[in-house]
Amino acid sequence: MALLGQKRPARKPTRREKEVASRGTRNASDADSQWLTVDRLAHDGRGIAHDESGKTQFIDQALPGERVTLAIHRTHKRFNEAHVRARDNAADSRVTPPCAYFGSCGGCDLQHMALDAQRTHKVQVLGEHATRNGVTLPEIQPLGEDESRYRRRARIGVRVTDAGELQFGFRGRGSNQLVDITTCSVLVPELDRLLAPLRELIESLEAPKRLGHLELTAAEGQVIVVVRQLKAVPRDAQRWQAFAEQHGLVVGWRVGRDPVVLEWLSGTPNAAYSLSVGATTLRLAFSPGDFVQVNAALNQRLIDTAFEWLGDVSGLKVMDLYAGVGNLTLAAAAAGASEVTGIEGSQGMVDQLMVNAEANGLAQVSARRADLSKALPSLEGIDLLVLDPPRDGAQPLCEELARDLHAGRVSRVPQRVLYIACDPTTLMRDARLLQDAGYRVTRALMADMFVHTAHLESMLLLERAED
Repeated sequence: MALLGQKRPARKPTRREKEVASRGTRNASDADSQWLTVDRLAHDGRGIAHDESGKTQFIDQALPGERVTLAIHRTHKRFNEAHVRARDNAADSRVTPPCAYFGSCGGCDLQHMALDAQRTHKVQVLGEHATRNGVTLPEIQPLGEDESRYRRRARIGVRVTDAGELQFGFRGRGSNQLVDITTCSVLVPELDRLLAPLRELIESLEAPKRLGHLELTAAEGQVIVVVRQLKAVPRDAQRWQAFAEQHGLVVGWRVGRDPVVLEWLSGTPNAAYSLSVGATTLRLAFSPGDFVQVNAALNQRLIDTAFEWLGDVSGLKVMDLYAGVGNLTLAAAAAGASEVTGIEGSQGMVDQLMVNAEANGLAQVSARRADLSKALPSLEGIDLLVLDPPRDGAQPLCEELARDLHAGRVSRVPQRVLYIACDPTTLMRDARLLQDAGYRVTRALMADMFVHTAHLESMLLLERAED
């Protein structure tokens, strides 16, 4: 690390970068000669325009209504990918990005767009996915918070180049390179203010090349840093221990390659978050590697909205698939369901769910592990099915529900399905299966869980007619 802070010689471009630059050069004259008007946004937030020949142009950071000339950086047979070379006017929705790293960091892609416009766009995206799949939706309810400092978890890359230069931050847009950061406008404050001190610490380590990345978690009253340590370095462990004491952190490192061993260097974590259900406040403990929603405020509002839609669930039998540590499982039990079963693919999270159920006095909760891509649970007698799957969705389960309905096996089909999704494509694919079998979507919501990005969370309530 002796070379840190010194000016480095310019890095030679990679072959991939040379190819991209070459493609851009071949098309630059065509792009420069045309002023194009941006018609709309693509689902990923890029502007869409068409050149004089009708070819589609996907334009980074361009907004509807803007008149622009382009620099094309990638060509395809039917479309080009480009960025703005010159802009004749600014859209009403354009704002100054709050982050100095916007445009280079790959974490946020919509910071140039006003928050209300971002949410309008995401509602449109959800509706377009429904239309494309033939799913009939009621009016889509947008759900969002004004606070943009929402991320309570983050993974920070660490790399030391052969020249001794430290790279500390998130991956760049369309690149494997890390963008150096000292602050992040979407992290919760207790994580954001750690970034600069963490960088300084890493610069002082004996063997910073032994680091892979850092995982930061802000729990209630506790901040946890887990260091991916490729090989143990005792003197660096002492530096991490001193850093943890100085900043009031819990620090651990995952050491080695095969196997990887987690060792806590300063205390042990006691990570948890609170969730309100009516007059009841639940405390859900979790481990640093467990899945929890990164946006605590939106998670609470999503739970509030779900039980507003569902109404009185007293006495119902509920099954929660992809249950995690009990976010919806425990909420359903606290709302009065008589029997709630959580099913999750990770045994560690199943165990944590049951610890959480016992700690909150919810004796009607049970949980078990199952690989839901291979083994589908019996839904006999279940009144309400809750789904919160990963991006792949829940196609096998929805196909099974559809087969049961078509065959008249209604006792094996829940009256209602509450489906929460992080991918609108797979959500609407699955909703179409259920709709064709006799369900209808009675409520729809777009939750802006990931502010300043094109990603969206959504929730549907599907109900089937009484027999």
